[in-house]
Amino acid sequence: MALVAIVSGPDPAAAEIAGLAAALAGDYVIESEIGRGGMGVVYRARDVKLDRLVAVKVLPPHLAGVADVRERFLREARTAARLTHPNIVPIHRADELGGHVFFVMGLVEGQSLAEHIRARGPLGPAEVVPLLADVARALGYAHAHGVIHRDIKPENVLIDAASGRAMVTDFGIARLAEAPPLTATGQILGTVHFMSPEQVSGDALDGRSDLYSLGVVGYLALSGRFPFDGATASAVLVAHVTKFAPPLRTVAPAIPESIATIIDRCIQRDPAARFADGDTLARALDDARTSAPAAPPVLSERQAMAVWQRAAELQALTSAAPAVKLLETAEAARASTHGYRMEHVREAAIEAGISAPYIQRAVEELGLAAPAAAAGAPAPGLTQPPVSQVAQVDAPTTGPFVRALIGGPARIHLEAVVDAEVSEADFEVLLRSIRRAMGDAGHMSMFARTLSWSPSGTDRRLNVTISSRAGRTTVTIQERLGSLIGGIFGGVGGGVGGGGSGGVVAIAQKLFGSGSMGFVLVGYLAAVYGLARTIYSVTARKRERRHRALLDELVAHIRAMAPAPGIGPGDTPPKLLG
Repeated sequence: MALVAIVSGPDPAAAEIAGLAAALAGDYVIESEIGRGGMGVVYRARDVKLDRLVAVKVLPPHLAGVADVRERFLREARTAARLTHPNIVPIHRADELGGHVFFVMGLVEGQSLAEHIRARGPLGPAEVVPLLADVARALGYAHAHGVIHRDIKPENVLIDAASGRAMVTDFGIARLAEAPPLTATGQILGTVHFMSPEQVSGDALDGRSDLYSLGVVGYLALSGRFPFDGATASAVLVAHVTKFAPPLRTVAPAIPESIATIIDRCIQRDPAARFADGDTLARALDDARTSAPAAPPVLSERQAMAVWQRAAELQALTSAAPAVKLLETAEAARASTHGYRMEHVREAAIEAGISAPYIQRAVEELGLAAPAAAAGAPAPGLTQPPVSQVAQVDAPTTGPFVRALIGGPARIHLEAVVDAEVSEADFEVLLRSIRRAMGDAGHMSMFARTLSWSPSGTDRRLNVTISSRAGRTTVTIQERLGSLIGGIFGGVGGGVGGGGSGGVVAIAQKLFGSGSMGFVLVGYLAAVYGLARTIYSVTARKRERRHRALLDELVAHIRAMAPAPGIGPGDTPPKLLG
């Protein structure tokens, strides 16, 4: 009855479903649309003869109408149909009926890895490594049977909800992307981030090309960033061929070295430098997984700080109340074994104002514990951020004593939330504003409607993040001033204090005698300290004003791009976290 209602409507999609349903009548009953993209539309259907649910992927009409593309598609799909592996979505049929070119494959109840990453952001090694190993085994099997996928990307990795295993789909359709009519329409642009250098160059391919793409998938899943990114597809393609990818641990330092080494090897430009085949890669991933530490009872100081920092970042991303007492409560977690017991790390974070789900998520991401929930079920509170107009920041994390000691904040944190979304095209305008204000092209990454910018140099811990989703756009500017503090106090103390103290002592001894030298020296050092404190205070306030001006500019741009109730003149302005 539902099909009759759809057919009777004027919607072109309904007419498309009706035509397909008529062509497949007697074999399959179309139930609903699952998804669509440049390579076709996927429908949920029931196999009438075998009484089982299947997925039917239909080639778009503009491609199905080209004879050589149609024949090539059917030939490749039928070749892939010979693949039988637990980590490959089986193809049951490839055919043409009533002008519809389609193939029928097994229905995987679950979500794609791309959807999983979009919902949760960067994933932990304990979750990612088994999925990558599953895909590597599937590729090893396919390559041994003479089939190269050519389009490995998160969208083509499905996670079965029942078993949690990864299953590769779209074997047989990837070679279609090489056909001139398809390439001319630009349909492959969505996959440029995952193409191997030899694929970009048009060289002969073997299975190691798929392993490169899988390495990019792992890089993205673990760090939330692409190894190569750019404003245009051509820039990304050129980077694959001419540049070396930044090591994974430079963008995700918490990833265990054994796992990062595997990912880095996969994305080497030279195929000979990669793993020889998928099975070898899968074994390496399995070994890295079993050798990874499992929930140590005592964490090192570095591990504990990594948990606290990541948990605080996760909470900040949802505009929840930020942790404001973390550094004051951290020392309470130290155990008698000169480390930090896990339960004490959790307690300290909770006392600092970080919610338990964010702590658990941070522990999982850092590979310090197995995921507490099944894949696809994000921890409570991590999916939908709470509604707020402007993020409020409370007391300074450095404490009033330290702030008074150095003459200013040790960290600048500004954040504003506008109740409006911006389009992906608008991000380019916002990026230009950031680069102009900072006077630096910097490093930029885009993922899941989130733009992240940092300066080119390594001496500044500065980050600007713009995230637009769920009807809101969050702008965050934060800078840790540790290097500035060290530079000013170390420079003034070492240069002026150390260099001039000898002369001061000599003059004091000559004028007042040796008994007064101690008082004179203390007074001199106090003056040096006061000078350093004044210089730092002025410099920190200057940076704060510049960051605040940039925040105001970005908010103004966002409101102009998508007018909506947001931050008005009477609203509470963002506060400074120091």
